[in-house]
Amino acid sequence: MSNETSLVFCRENVDPDLVTRLLDLSPTQSFRVGDQYEWQAGTRISSVGLWKMRLTATAECDTVEQQLAAWLELLQPRAKALERLVVLDYHPYVDCKAEPRSLSLCIDPDLLSGLGALKVALSVWLYENGARA
Repeated sequence: MSNETSLVFCRENVDPDLVTRLLDLSPTQSFRVGDQYEWQAGTRISSVGLWKMRLTATAECDTVEQQLAAWLELLQPRAKALERLVVLDYHPYVDCKAEPRSLSLCIDPDLLSGLGALKVALSVWLYENGARA
């Protein structure tokens, strides 16, 4: 596994079609409350709305920091749309799954400030000994 980052909106009130329309971006995965979705070896019924967009495959080998910079470049022109979604209580975040054995992560203050200015939170997953949750 390499580093993987996604922009995520995941709450009971999330309308994936609204997120797609406002951001003018297509999700990698989306569903509404009550929709069925595949999870591991079975099917589940969602108790939340989800809109998730994974960063393009060309950036998968980049560091988490490089991917965060790419997210800022993509999202800054969409600041007004993000602001509208935040007002709707959608709580966007960038989900970062670091590659195995990445037990340390240092993110530049400018990247953190940029995400903060957009009201986008940061979620970081670190894995020990190559284990993946």
